[in-house]
Amino acid sequence: GHAKQIFPDADVFPSIIVARKPNVEPPPRTVKVCAIPREQLRIFDLAVQIKAEGVDVERDRLGAETWSLEPKAVYSLLTKIAERGVSIAEFAGVKPTAGFATGLNEAFVIDTSTRIALIASHPNCSEIIKPYLRGQDIFRWVPERPGLWIIFARRGINIDAYPSVRNHLERYQDKLKPKTTDSPKDNWSGRKAGAYKWYELQDSVDYWRLFESPKIIYPDITWTASFCIDDLGTYGSKTMYFLPTADLWILAVLNSSIAWWFAWRKALHGKDEALRFHNPLMESFPIPRPTFQQRTFSEIATQRIIEITKANRATLRNTLDWLRIEYEIDKPSARIRSTVELDSDAFIAEVKKIRGKKKPLTLAALRSLREEHANTILPAQALALEARKLEHQISDLVNQAYGLTPEEIQLMWDTAPPRMPISPNPL
Repeated sequence: GHAKQIFPDADVFPSIIVARKPNVEPPPRTVKVCAIPREQLRIFDLAVQIKAEGVDVERDRLGAETWSLEPKAVYSLLTKIAERGVSIAEFAGVKPTAGFATGLNEAFVIDTSTRIALIASHPNCSEIIKPYLRGQDIFRWVPERPGLWIIFARRGINIDAYPSVRNHLERYQDKLKPKTTDSPKDNWSGRKAGAYKWYELQDSVDYWRLFESPKIIYPDITWTASFCIDDLGTYGSKTMYFLPTADLWILAVLNSSIAWWFAWRKALHGKDEALRFHNPLMESFPIPRPTFQQRTFSEIATQRIIEITKANRATLRNTLDWLRIEYEIDKPSARIRSTVELDSDAFIAEVKKIRGKKKPLTLAALRSLREEHANTILPAQALALEARKLEHQISDLVNQAYGLTPEEIQLMWDTAPPRMPISPNPL
């Protein structure tokens, strides 16, 4: 794992291979493999750990292709999932695509008030100002929209047709200039060299029309299964990836427990056990073909989960705003941001904790908190419970579509990676 004990000054994922040259003796049929979590690594006790926790892996799995160091049962399940599914490229007829780099977000990415001002000056500017998301704005089922917009000045644009946008970009002209052979080598303040004009985006984005259609979006780096649908024609940064399809069955599969289990063993791992869903993985990700009944139920259930997630996100935003105005909570804690998971007493206790002893709650304030919890948070909790039940049902359907047996499902939970999206037991 991402261990510091072996090389304290290097950011590495150490692997130790012990091998010997072939000789006249028969080669071993298996090798011993031991994956040791970083918090369990005892550098002077490796032999004991390997003997106690190591597993036998067939030597013929260590060939020219990517090695699999999983136990035999896990390897068999990975193989079954790959064989029972078809690649996303084949299933949907699309390939994953990344967002784009502007070269200077400071100039091209604007907030809502700036957008309103630019359009008020010249209404036709709305043609090139698009909703915008970054990887950090993408969450499970529904993205969080931060109120950002992109001035989509693609190559070949007639910038003079949008005077207010041109005036806005001129403020950053020195930083926007592409580097040329005549540019100073040191202390260059503009953008990198390229065949674009100073007011154009750095990337060519020839595929820009794909952003306009409904699509499944996901972040470049994620710690959870965070796939969602965008149907607002949203454009995205380099850290937003997307599949140009609105197929809710694909969305349901990608957010399922078995998909996270599979991805944990196939995706590129980053720092702190984040996963990187790069294009080669997503293009080949195996999607099982559903029956008519499986697809129909999953589409209805997924749409309902999306509706609930949107509603509960709105509830949380409104609750935080109410707490800010009525209770002076300008910096809500992580616990308050999980208000939907709190009962009445825990909710009040967290408000008291944030306010501190110098701002005790009055009886009226206490009563108001309890009433708000009953009127707003309890209904949200009921919706969240409904969504969790639907997720379990969808996950069961996905398991059925892959043809998993009860023993294989149990193996999935016995070897579950961190942050599985659904609990093992139905509610």
